[in-house]
Amino acid sequence: MLALSVSVADAQQKSLTVRYVNSAVPADPGWSGWETGPSVEVTLAPQTVAQPYLLSPSIKRLTVKAVHNGGWIAFLLAWKDATKSSVMYTDTFRDAVALMVPVGKSAPIRMGGPNERALILHWKADWQEDIDKTFQDVAQLYPNAWLDWYPFAPGEPPYDIRHWTNPEARRYLTGWVLGNPRSQPDKRTAAEEQIAEGFSTLTTNERQSAVGKGVYANGGWRVVIARPLVTGDPNDPAWGPGKVVPVAFAAWDGGEKEIGARKGISDWITAKLNPVGAK
Repeated sequence: MLALSVSVADAQQKSLTVRYVNSAVPADPGWSGWETGPSVEVTLAPQTVAQPYLLSPSIKRLTVKAVHNGGWIAFLLAWKDATKSSVMYTDTFRDAVALMVPVGKSAPIRMGGPNERALILHWKADWQEDIDKTFQDVAQLYPNAWLDWYPFAPGEPPYDIRHWTNPEARRYLTGWVLGNPRSQPDKRTAAEEQIAEGFSTLTTNERQSAVGKGVYANGGWRVVIARPLVTGDPNDPAWGPGKVVPVAFAAWDGGEKEIGARKGISDWITAKLNPVGAK
């Protein structure tokens, strides 16, 4: 418990060198530049603070690399996963990974604390599936389902709700019309920016600047999460070229029923951003 309550300033952990690159920051796990540069193995521990606990996480470690170009920062997160879980049913869950950075100089590892906010960048495999294929609606998830009419909906079954522009039709999709980001059929990216000041306070950030992309191959995921260093948002972290910042990670194995608090978590590690022009 003491380890979980230490502040960022007290954490003594592994160090990740964030290379400077004189190019556009890659939002692609297949970028050739990822093959060079330092990496760090991040151990994921059981989540035993907030219920429901996860005493034995399926994902034990992540391999992490990072680069920046003075304006953007990108993290490559890679891990082994025997099954690709990229759709959400009522009783099955998605694979996911997230990184956390304090908004100020420090924050508790417990997803921040009162007046000690943390920014969380959360990539989700089901959002990636929506982007790579199409919005995973009833017709995709339950191909044998049948219905004969949707009020005010254009076209015929199977409907493609991405093309619904009639507000009367959208009224029947309450999550979408109320702005729930999880209900949006047209997703720009598979990563969501979230903020928290402790467990049970996680919420979607009003400004969304992060981008993310994941690829599953050879029994594992490679995911890139990228974000501008400075956006003008009050939730920008205190990072930049030449800065040293703490960062922590979490991962979920949907095939093992991991979701929400059921996840593997890391302690803080130190990310050292090389100055602009440094090799």
